[in-house]
Amino acid sequence: MSETDYSRATVLLFDPIHVNQRTTRYTLFELGFRQIECVSNLAEFKTALADTSPTLVVAESGATDADVFKIVRAVRRSELGSNPFVLFLLTTWSRDHNHIRKAIECGSDDVIVRPFSTMFVEDRVKTLVSNRKEFVVTSEYVGPDRRKDKSRETDAPSVAVPNVLKATVEGDTAALSDAANWIKEANETIVAERLRRMAMRIVVSIELQLANEDENKAGVKLDLDDIGRTSRELKVQLIKAKRPEAVEVAEALLEQVESLGTEGGITDKGLRLTKELAMATYAAYANGDSLERSKDEIGRTVTNLKKRINTRSATTARKKAELEKAAAKAETDGEKTADDAGHVGDAGIKRAAI
Repeated sequence: MSETDYSRATVLLFDPIHVNQRTTRYTLFELGFRQIECVSNLAEFKTALADTSPTLVVAESGATDADVFKIVRAVRRSELGSNPFVLFLLTTWSRDHNHIRKAIECGSDDVIVRPFSTMFVEDRVKTLVSNRKEFVVTSEYVGPDRRKDKSRETDAPSVAVPNVLKATVEGDTAALSDAANWIKEANETIVAERLRRMAMRIVVSIELQLANEDENKAGVKLDLDDIGRTSRELKVQLIKAKRPEAVEVAEALLEQVESLGTEGGITDKGLRLTKELAMATYAAYANGDSLERSKDEIGRTVTNLKKRINTRSATTARKKAELEKAAAKAETDGEKTADDAGHVGDAGIKRAAI
């Protein structure tokens, strides 16, 4: 393997603040990057991602965080650009934990807080090259697997994804010549898992609702908006996957979900039909491979959610009881204070009379 040469890589650098953009570009140049395309507005950024295939994307997220996060998610979901696995390095001046959490949860590979040194950036880039995290897929998230306990049993296995940056800077010609197939195969795995997860999300919601009814518990109200969004996204992804037979089933699923929103629409029969259509939609995509293999996973998810709901309900009930007790105590103390004040007043009147 040849020596690492960053000059082989192409970098797309987005930053709306020109002085920050120059600073970041200088840092990248110091590391050895030479092919750096700089853009300063979101329209140019999206166009560059759609029309080019950079090996590294560096984007400032502080000023336009919501838009940048949406762009990263769109890339990860194959909605923008030709490589959903391009390495994303986000920068920010913000030290707000909520902002950094969102920057991580959108699917970026790393987040760097400004100001930063060239040495610090070099260490992070080296990690991206030599030790890129595998991806994990859920119904809503596609991105690096940041779970801390790798030994714990999980229903969301990680997926090894292409690292074109590594192949490029290390001059791995064999990997680069097969990059298109490499990306295609990994993306097919990601898409299949995400479709399974979306179908499962609907099934779990229905199972949880039916379980609550069977146990005569109020539980959590069925989130029809979430089921509707998931069903529509399922259909969109099946259209993109060019699976018309599965799209037909997804359309029937959408009609059924809409019927649940009508007066008296939420019945056991309607819920079970919705569940069956969600499972059938995935089966049509997966050539008959049903969600039966996910039965244990669905059961565990429902059980865990029920525990969380029960714990939350118990916590809410306890807090309510504590507040009522505190209110009752305050009321009793207030009455006692008033009585004491009355007694003091009576004593004063008696002393005055004497």
